Amino acid sequence: MVPSQSTGLFATVRHGATFALLLLVGGCQTPEPVNVSASFVPAPNFATRSPSQVAVLPVEDGTADGAVQRHLTLLRQEVMRQLPGRLYTPLTATAVDAALSQVPAPPAGESIMVPATLQKLAGHAAEDAVFALRVDRWDEGRLHVDRKIWFQFQAALTGSDGVQLWSGSIQGEVKAGGAGPAPRDKDGMARSCAELAIREMMNRLPRCTH
Repeated sequence: MVPSQSTGLFATVRHGATFALLLLVGGCQTPEPVNVSASFVPAPNFATRSPSQVAVLPVEDGTADGAVQRHLTLLRQEVMRQLPGRLYTPLTATAVDAALSQVPAPPAGESIMVPATLQKLAGHAAEDAVFALRVDRWDEGRLHVDRKIWFQFQAALTGSDGVQLWSGSIQGEVKAGGAGPAPRDKDGMARSCAELAIREMMNRLPRCTH
């Protein structure tokens, strides 16, 4: 029996609809919200030394193009906001800055991540430890393409006595909005990415045990 023209037409329409549906599903797949690699190492005695009160230092811009400059305050605030989730208590930025105003600034070109420099910045605000963050890369070039930012951080937690308790680095890409929808404006997307990048870093910080 020879198929009728109408049967062939229905088959063609059905196959076309299936193909279109596959394209639609594929096109609606959400990009992977987080893709990072990290290498943080706690001191062997971190559990017994585990600090509680933490002074978060101003974030250092280590980018070659200054791309993160306008987000430095936001990143510091985000670290402070997320510390309680790891059971730490952040001191206010006002108290930390007031204490550090009496401390000589590091020599020009010297990073706060240098252990000797962190030792000099620790112990001035009655804290148990200082938290230092340096941004080495912050690339917003793809925000309007796939809503992602590529970043690279260095971070360290140093006791008030100058002993380094935790340190390392993290790099990768995060999507604004995470697995959900992203904000529409560039600044909103950048803020969302900053929150996610800090969260990925803080997830590697051991919880306070005190």
